[in-house]
Amino acid sequence: MRLSGTLARITMSAAILMCGVALLAQDPTPPQEQRPTFRTGANLVRVDVSVVDRHGDPVTDLTKEDFEVREDGVPQAVETFKLVEANGEPPDELSLPIRSPEHALAEAARDEIRVFVIFWDEYHIGQMGPAIEGRKALTEFVHNAFGPADLVALVDQLTPIDAIRFTRDRMELTDAVHKLQGRQGIYMPPRSAMEEGQLMRMRDVEQLRAQVTASALEATISHLGAIREGRKAILFVSQDIGALPGGDRYRWLDEAIRLANTNNTVIYTLDPRGLQMSGRVSDVLQALASETGGRWFQSNAPAPLLRTIVKESSAFYLLGYASSLNPADGKFHRIKVHVKRSSVDVHARNGYLAPAPAQIENERSRAAAAVLPPDVERALSSVVTTRPDSTGDLWVGATRGSDGAPRVTIAWAPRAANSGGAVAVKATALDGTVCFDGAVPSTAATFAAPPGRLSIQRTLLDADGAAADRETSTFDVPSFVGSLSMSTPVLLRARNGLELRTLMASAAPVPHAGHTFDRTDRLIVRFSLFGSAAPDATVTANLLSRQGTALSALPLTSVPDRAGEYLVQFSLASVSRGDYLIAIEASHGELHAKALVPFHAAQ
Repeated sequence: MRLSGTLARITMSAAILMCGVALLAQDPTPPQEQRPTFRTGANLVRVDVSVVDRHGDPVTDLTKEDFEVREDGVPQAVETFKLVEANGEPPDELSLPIRSPEHALAEAARDEIRVFVIFWDEYHIGQMGPAIEGRKALTEFVHNAFGPADLVALVDQLTPIDAIRFTRDRMELTDAVHKLQGRQGIYMPPRSAMEEGQLMRMRDVEQLRAQVTASALEATISHLGAIREGRKAILFVSQDIGALPGGDRYRWLDEAIRLANTNNTVIYTLDPRGLQMSGRVSDVLQALASETGGRWFQSNAPAPLLRTIVKESSAFYLLGYASSLNPADGKFHRIKVHVKRSSVDVHARNGYLAPAPAQIENERSRAAAAVLPPDVERALSSVVTTRPDSTGDLWVGATRGSDGAPRVTIAWAPRAANSGGAVAVKATALDGTVCFDGAVPSTAATFAAPPGRLSIQRTLLDADGAAADRETSTFDVPSFVGSLSMSTPVLLRARNGLELRTLMASAAPVPHAGHTFDRTDRLIVRFSLFGSAAPDATVTANLLSRQGTALSALPLTSVPDRAGEYLVQFSLASVSRGDYLIAIEASHGELHAKALVPFHAAQ
C-alpha cells in the first residue's frame, strides 16, 4: 500500500496546524520516492509531444525530421522516435474489468493505455452554482468522452494516495461525480481530523486549506510519475487555489509545474464558474495548464471542450534524445519542441529535473531495497488479488489426517451479514479426480486430497440456488512426509471477549477466510507440526512488515493436551494501519518449515 504522498501531506499539515491532533496512523511501508528522470541510457531524456491541427485533431503523419528539440536553448539530436496511437479501444489481449488496484497499476504502465485523473478541489469551489455546473460538466465528460480501455480516477484533496482507484466503469465514475460537493467557505461539519485541526486556527483556515490542496495536488502528480513513465493527464477543477501560508503561492506554483514536467504529467484546468467572472481566469489555473502542455477551460458550456483532454491523448509522439549538455547537477532544464509544419499546435512538457550522481545512486539503492522477497510477494498476493466485487472470501488450507494423508479444509466468509446466497466448490486433482463437489457449510468443508496441485472452482449461488458468479484458483496440497512439516496456519478473529473465549475453547474452530481486520480485533493463529523432529523443533513467530522486515516477536504457546499444536495470539491495537505478515518458522538441525500469514489492519 503506497502512502508516500499521504504521509508527506499529513506531515506538512501537522506542522502547519501545530495542534497535536493525530491525523492518521503511519503506514509501516517506507515512503516510495519519485522515479529518477533518466531511465534508459546514460542521459536519455524522453519527451511526449502532442501535435494537433487547427481543428484540434491529432496530426499523425510527422517524421523524426519534422521535430526540433532544444534543451536550455541548445539543439539536441532526436535519437528515438515513435508514434503512439491510443484511442481508448482495448487491444485483443486486454482484460477490461479492473480486478484490483495492482491490476490497474499494471494496465496504467502500458503506453497504449490512456490515464486520467480528475482532481476536484472542493475547498475552492462554491457550494451552489459553481458546484452544480462543475458536476454537470463532469457528468457528461466521464459518461461520454472516454474509451472502454481508458483508466480514470476521481480524487479530492482528502483522498489518501493509497485510496486512489483507477476504473473503467463509467457508471461508477458518474455516481461518484454526483456526490461531489463544493465547500468554499463551508467549515462544518469537518470531514477529517485534519479539518478539525484547521478549526482550531480559524483565522488561518483558508491558507491552511490552500496548503492542503497544494500538497495534495503535488502528491497526486508524484503518484502518477511513480506508476507510469508515459504521458498522464490531470483535470484540476477549481476556482483558484488561493493564498498559501507565508505568501508562497507563486513559489509553490513554480515547484508544482516543475514536478508535473518532471513526471511527464499534463495539467488541464477548469473553472466551474464559467464566464461569471467576466472572462478572467485565475493566474494559477492558467500557469498550471500552459506551463505543463495543457489548456485551461472557462466556458458556460465546458463539456464539449473537455473532450480535448481525451483527444490530445489519443495520439502523441515519443521523442528521446541524449542530452549534449550531459547534465547531472540536480537542476531543472528547459525543453522546447518545435515542429517544422505550419498551422499546428505543439504541446509538450517544458523541462525535466536532472538528478545528480548521488541522487541516482540513492534511488538505485532504494529501488533494490524495495524488491520483495519471493515468498513475501507470493503471500501478499492472496491479499491484493482478492476480488473487490466478490460477496465473500474463500480460505483453503491443509493438515495431516490421522491416517497420515493430507486433509484439505475450505471455509467461506461473507463480507456482509446480509449478503445472502451460498457458495459451492468443486475441487479437482491434477489427474482429474474430483475430491469435493458441493456447497460449503458455515462450519467449513473438509475432505481428503492427494498431494499436488488442486483446482478450486468457486461458484456463488443466489437465493434460488442458481449460479451467479464463478472463479477458479489453485492450491498446492503438501505431502506431509519427512521428519518436519507444518499445517497451513489457521487465522481466527475475535472481536470481543466472548468470541475469544469460544475460539480458545474450541478444538477445531472455523478458519476466518478474510484478510482484513479492524484494529480493535484480536488475532489468533493456530498450526501444527508433524514428523519425528517436531517435538524437538525450535518454533518462532514474528510480525513482519509488507517488505518482509521483522518488526517484533509474537507470543507463541503450545496447545495443552494437543501434541505438536501451537497458537499465536495478539491484539491489532498494537499496530498501525497497513499490510503485515506473521512469519511462523520451525527448525531442527538442517530441517526447516516456514509459513507466512498475510493480513491487513484497517482503520
